[in-house]
Amino acid sequence: MSRILLAILLTVTTLTPLSSLAFGLPKLSDVVGSSDKANTPDLTGTQDQLVKQYVSAGKSVLDGNSKMAEAVGLAKDAAAARASSDSLSEGATKSALSDADKTSSDTSKAVAEALKNSSGLDAPAKVKFVSGIVSLAQGLSKYVGMTSLFGSFTQGLSNVSPLMLPKLQSGAYIVSTTPASIKNLSSALSNAISYAKSHDIAVPTDATDALSKL
Repeated sequence: MSRILLAILLTVTTLTPLSSLAFGLPKLSDVVGSSDKANTPDLTGTQDQLVKQYVSAGKSVLDGNSKMAEAVGLAKDAAAARASSDSLSEGATKSALSDADKTSSDTSKAVAEALKNSSGLDAPAKVKFVSGIVSLAQGLSKYVGMTSLFGSFTQGLSNVSPLMLPKLQSGAYIVSTTPASIKNLSSALSNAISYAKSHDIAVPTDATDALSKL
């Protein structure tokens, strides 16, 4: 496991139990005395930043998956990824983020399976495939870049009034999901680059640099 992924996982798992804190029902005893926690960070503002950056990263990944799906002849999967990207907005809810992540994962798996059975790509498909790799690399860099916000947001969740938790589900989802997103995306990107190299397809150094920074 890379140093960056390990650091992210430690942040998510040691500061607060997100699964029980962010999505459980508040107890009356927790609500009483919540005014003593008034000096918590601006979690709604941080959540807005997290959602904005997560959406940007997600759009890059969906764009990359769409291009690569099109390159290997998966027109239906390519269209699904494009539609999912178009539906994402900076104020996306937890449900919308989750739906986009599922589409991205499904498309990525379909592309990986197609690559196993591919004997090669024609010239236009190679161009499209490389463009998809570049988009995936951009998405990976964006995911890694946003993790600097995780510490303050996760720490804030441990102090915030339980009455606020329903309003912070998008941020909690992002913090808990991003480590897996980075891991899965880095694997998909590595697989795509390996395919390209084994089929004499030139890959820009910017794409490989994204993996080297993990």
